[in-house]
Amino acid sequence: MDRAARLAAPYRLKCYSHYTRENKVLMKIEIRHLGAIEKASIDLKPLTVFIGENGTGKTWLAYTLEAIFGAYGHEQYLKAYLNKKSTSYPLLDQASEQFLKEGHTQLDVIQLVTDSIETYFNEVASLAPTWMPARMNTRRVTFEHLQVQIDLADMKSTLATRLMATSVNEKQSVINGSLNAVKDAQQRTLYFFSEGEILDKLPRQTVQQFLVSQLFHLMRKNIYSSTVKFSVERLNEKTATVGTESEKAERLLVELGEEIYNKLSNSDIPEAILKMLLGQIVAKANEPKLTNSPDHLSKYRRLAELLENDILRGGVDFEKSELGTELIFQAKNTQLEMSVSSSMIRELAPLVVYLRYHATPNSLIVFDEPEMNLHPAVQVELTEFLAMLVNAGLHVLITTHSPYIVDHLANLMQAAKHDNKETLKELFYLEQTDAFIPQEQVSIYLFEDGTTRNIVDDKGMIDWSTFGNVSSDVSDIYPQVISKLTE
Repeated sequence: MDRAARLAAPYRLKCYSHYTRENKVLMKIEIRHLGAIEKASIDLKPLTVFIGENGTGKTWLAYTLEAIFGAYGHEQYLKAYLNKKSTSYPLLDQASEQFLKEGHTQLDVIQLVTDSIETYFNEVASLAPTWMPARMNTRRVTFEHLQVQIDLADMKSTLATRLMATSVNEKQSVINGSLNAVKDAQQRTLYFFSEGEILDKLPRQTVQQFLVSQLFHLMRKNIYSSTVKFSVERLNEKTATVGTESEKAERLLVELGEEIYNKLSNSDIPEAILKMLLGQIVAKANEPKLTNSPDHLSKYRRLAELLENDILRGGVDFEKSELGTELIFQAKNTQLEMSVSSSMIRELAPLVVYLRYHATPNSLIVFDEPEMNLHPAVQVELTEFLAMLVNAGLHVLITTHSPYIVDHLANLMQAAKHDNKETLKELFYLEQTDAFIPQEQVSIYLFEDGTTRNIVDDKGMIDWSTFGNVSSDVSDIYPQVISKLTE
């Protein structure tokens, strides 16, 4: 059924009661004293959905988690650790001392995961109260009582497998030599060594910083290879380009030149998206390097094409013009600047660019209210598309007020339980079996009364009363009005 036919059809709530599959928890997180949240617990899965009324803490928590698991929290903690070094990591301390004395050391990355990775992320989280005001760009809100506790027990075997598959080849040139970190894929030993007679000439902190930053970076990358957020309407937050921090973003603007910056700045693209798009211009210059890229990059580019063709109904790309390089939308026979494109195009174009140039397996995408400015039919299509991203190896965390998104997730989870999925795909908007997502990969949390509640039951049914009650109220008003008119 095409989109026009679907728009004409009534939208109905579907309920199912197929067999139960035990949920496999990937990451448990406890939060206290974050805005409206007094005490809450969530299981962070490949697809996590936050719903609830306005002002219940959904976005604050989503942004807090993105910062903790992303480059921002990592950089803040690395600075604090090197300045104070209050936390003890026995393996790291031993390796650091040997490196300083002998110019080489080695470390078992599997043991590193077992002993240290949970400590590392909880230490990053413990510093969140100090950097959250700057991250959220607020002078009035205090986060001094914020507490975040992260339980990675269920992930350690997965992380060990990822680390085994990871290769490392990093070099930092210093004076007349270099500091090196090397690990071959499918080997558990990470080697550090120096080249040249440099140890006596280097500050102790420089050597420590190289070793510590490599190990912390390795732990962070094996939870999420990168993090990116799409926050269309929230312009108060300091947002950096994908994979960088704000200082690098400012340097990037200089490299791009004022004409390109002014061209995009004068459009009505929100600042949060603007900075990300500026970052993509550099990626565009490297496009030829992607021709013979790994299979996962080809897979994400195919998803970008599907988003363009089946949802946006047009193409998104960069184009050279008299004003420099700009992002344009090709709609049938017309090219449109982002400033005059529809709100749907402006909202989803950055996702196209991200998938085409930046997405890597095991990345975390945080999408704040993706339904904003979207017709209900597009909301349903986007729900299927987000599930496809998860099945392609990405992680997605969204906040939403859309009953269409929540309702349709129940359909996708139930479809994943059927043996003959091909017979079901024509029932769905994108007609892709890759949109069917196993229930154990989904968590949906209702935020209310200062806490959270998991609203997916063992049968995959979703208690969406936060939306359903409003729908019932609206439906009940009409007959009561008619009754009053006839009195």
